[in-house]
Amino acid sequence: MSILLICLLIFVLFMVAGYAGLALQQHLTSEHKTGETKGVVGQVSGLVSLLLALVLGTLIGVSWAYFSGQRTNLENFSAQVLRLDQALAQYGPETKPLRDKLKEGIEKAYEAIWGSGTVDPALLTVGAPLANAQAVSDFLATLKPATDAQKAALATANQYASMVEQSRLLMSLQIASAPVSWILIAILVFWTAALFFGIGLYAESNALVIAAITFGALSIAFAIFLILELGMPYTGLFRVSPAALEQTIEYIDK
Repeated sequence: MSILLICLLIFVLFMVAGYAGLALQQHLTSEHKTGETKGVVGQVSGLVSLLLALVLGTLIGVSWAYFSGQRTNLENFSAQVLRLDQALAQYGPETKPLRDKLKEGIEKAYEAIWGSGTVDPALLTVGAPLANAQAVSDFLATLKPATDAQKAALATANQYASMVEQSRLLMSLQIASAPVSWILIAILVFWTAALFFGIGLYAESNALVIAAITFGALSIAFAIFLILELGMPYTGLFRVSPAALEQTIEYIDK
């Protein structure tokens, strides 16, 4: 089920809760409409509103931090790839096959994530980087440096190959775990639905009240949509900027 559909269902749930409160308040007895009763319901609604604001703000912050972290990881990965390519170039023409393969892999990853509409989930697992890292290590092991310059270049290449492998694995492992638990989202939805029910319980039904409930429900649904989308930096609507990778593609293997 897509994130957009989930948030649409959440919006409908909030609206139903609000309308249920509006419908029920017409059948309340006089003892349920006293000032004391309204005061208690208002205090509980205020408490839930405070909890909702705190949790909602925290979850948005967590999702944004995760999204920003993935952007930083991508920038570090791009810089390490360029340094690896530079070290290979300094070694000599013997490394041209690896440099070509490195550039081809970066271009494929760019096209798969930012060039097409859908992303193959297999590309985001640890399987692909592990296989590529092994291939790079095997190739570097076949090189036989003859000069001090080649020895230094090979040592640098091995260092950055290890860093590229670690960065790519870290990105895949972080993607595998969502930054926000679905249980937290469920609790957030429950609190919001209860709040809208309480709001409708003592409100006189009119066009302005219905418009306010609709706007509030839409705002919370959008906030939840933002939380979930920021947790999918390579497959969601808001994807990490590929600017660093684009520069890598431009300058690699030159």
